[in-house]
Parts: sequence; structure tokens; C-alpha cells
Amino acid sequence: MTAVKRCPRCGLVKAAEAFYRRRGGRRLSPYCLSCTRAASRAALRRRRQDPAAVEDLRAVDRARQRRRRALGQDGEDR
Repeated sequence: MTAVKRCPRCGLVKAAEAFYRRRGGRRLSPYCLSCTRAASRAALRRRRQDPAAVEDLRAVDRARQRRRRALGQDGEDR
């Protein structure tokens, strides 16, 4: 029998595969994939409205890129 779960945001009952797994791997996220993605898109759009937040996002992305390059994970031969 396929496990099902109800998403509290959209109220639909969906299969367990329609939910992200939490970090421990045993529990499911409370919200379904589509609701989680919609909330993430909305949060990013909201953060992009604030110029200070945009600069913070860019700084985090630059730091992440520097770390990846230093570790050689950018796909280039080093």
C-alpha cells in the first residue's frame, strides 16, 4: 500500500513521493513539492524587492563560488 499524506497548505491528499524527505531521511516534509516550490519562489521574489537583501544574496553566491573553485568542483581541470 502506498503511503499518503495531506498537505496543510493546499489541503490535498497526495502520495508520499509528492513530498520532500527531511534531512534525517525518515520523515517527510509537512508541505507537498508544489507548495514548497511555490513558497520558495515567493520568498525569493520578496527578498529581491529589497536592495540590501539582493546584495546579501549576491555576496553569499560569490562566497559559494569561491569555495567551489578552491575545492576544484567547478568542472575545470586543476
